Amino acid sequence: MSSLTDYFALLGLAPVFDVDLQALEAAYFKAQRQYHPDRFVGKPQAERQQAMQISVDINNAYTTLKDPHNRACYLLKQQGIEVGDSKTAQKPSQELLVSIMEWREQVQEAQDEASLSVIDGTLAGLQNTSLAAISQAFLKTDWNGMAEQTMRLGYLVKTRGEIAQMVKRLKLRA
Repeated sequence: MSSLTDYFALLGLAPVFDVDLQALEAAYFKAQRQYHPDRFVGKPQAERQQAMQISVDINNAYTTLKDPHNRACYLLKQQGIEVGDSKTAQKPSQELLVSIMEWREQVQEAQDEASLSVIDGTLAGLQNTSLAAISQAFLKTDWNGMAEQTMRLGYLVKTRGEIAQMVKRLKLRA
């Protein structure tokens, strides 16, 4: 992504956390029809390269904005706040770190698919709570609250992914 590329503007959408996914998809296809490289085949090299770059940006915009966690990270980055793994990223609170450790311990202690399913259901509820909190924080321009909930959401998504992998391994053994 070019640091100047505004994904919402590129797709003609308002910068919001609660994106209408159907509108996002429609905007994506409209933009791709306009800038798809196949439409620039007979054009000069500079126009073809520009269309290719815009098409790449459109794909990146769609991929980023359709995923709630990525969208939240992107919106925060637009505010100069980075969350994630980089050295400059905002760090999780002690409370969040303790929660993460507890979730991981529960997952590691689970011995069967039923136990994992219960944990996953609990984490799914927490994930929905985080999404609602991110939405509210965005509306209130509470960037620090949004960042904390975005980090929480990221860990929840990651832990639920680990649960899905464990369930898959258990099914393969059965």
